[in-house]
Amino acid sequence: MIQRFIAMIFKDVENENETKKVSVILRLNALIMCVYFLCLLGIFLAVGERTPLIMFLMCFSIYGLAFYTTYLNDTKLAVYFSVLFTAIWIFIFIRQFGWDCGIQHFIFVLIVLGFTISYRKLRWKISMSAAACVFRLVLYAYTRQNGSRYTLGNEVSVIYQIVNTIFVFAGITGILAVFTKDSMEMERKLVQYNERLHRLASLDPLTGLLNRRSMREFLEKNIRMYQSGHVESMALAIGDIDFFKKINDTYGHECGDLVLKQLSALFQEHIGSKGTISRWGGEEFLFAFHHMNGDEALMLLNELNRKLKKMEIPYGEHVVKVTMTFGLSEFDFVRGIDYSVNDVDKKLYQGKEAGRDRTIY
Repeated sequence: MIQRFIAMIFKDVENENETKKVSVILRLNALIMCVYFLCLLGIFLAVGERTPLIMFLMCFSIYGLAFYTTYLNDTKLAVYFSVLFTAIWIFIFIRQFGWDCGIQHFIFVLIVLGFTISYRKLRWKISMSAAACVFRLVLYAYTRQNGSRYTLGNEVSVIYQIVNTIFVFAGITGILAVFTKDSMEMERKLVQYNERLHRLASLDPLTGLLNRRSMREFLEKNIRMYQSGHVESMALAIGDIDFFKKINDTYGHECGDLVLKQLSALFQEHIGSKGTISRWGGEEFLFAFHHMNGDEALMLLNELNRKLKKMEIPYGEHVVKVTMTFGLSEFDFVRGIDYSVNDVDKKLYQGKEAGRDRTIY
């Protein structure tokens, strides 16, 4: 029963141009006010004060109607109805019971409503808050010039003040709880969405390796870390699949894509946290070996080459075997990225001219 009631409060609107958050805030505010007027009804009955009971029942009924309007898929109507009626009953009750009962504090609920259920510019919200301030001052001036129409006993007046205070805080807390929960949820989703976009923008969609732009950013970061003394050495290598065009021509581009994916998986498995790998372009891969000199990186590449030669890639009825040629050197932090990449690229072509399937260091 309780779960169904909660589900009813948080029910989404059917109109795609309306927002759920505003409707939920209005529903919660209407429910709090319905409970408020029921409490007043019970208190005044208990102490034998029967004159204002009709007003309480009317207000309870109208807030029930305000709750209903949130399901009509017309948020503007629901907003205007709730805000206007709240301002009207505050004015009427101030006239009836006077300033000391604390009814005027519900104006703060109006201000919070204005800031949380409106998507208008901040200037409009500040103007609305200023209007609420003027409304409060006018009410105060009115009570200074005119006495209340209904005199409450001292005990009832104190109880009424306490109830008003409790429900003002309940209204503000409830509205802000829904508003901040929704805002935090939206912010969390936005952060996750931005992170996902960043990951997608950073990775090569076929291999899952870093793309060329992200690899440059990684190398630039390492240059800054070198300048600050946090990185001492790094080796760079570029690898190219031998006769990759022949694979595409013989078996088709689908087979070529499979080769690229299988090799990328092998690179990540073999190198792991020892290096960063990117698809530099086509069938070329760029490797950055963390905290390694050229000799250490050469040993790692030789091990990788041995695994490559043993690797068999099944494709339909065929088994594809590949070799790679690598160019390797130590990264030059002083001369920068372009110089270092050009250096390993020259060594790569030296390896190709020498017969492929080798590492030039």
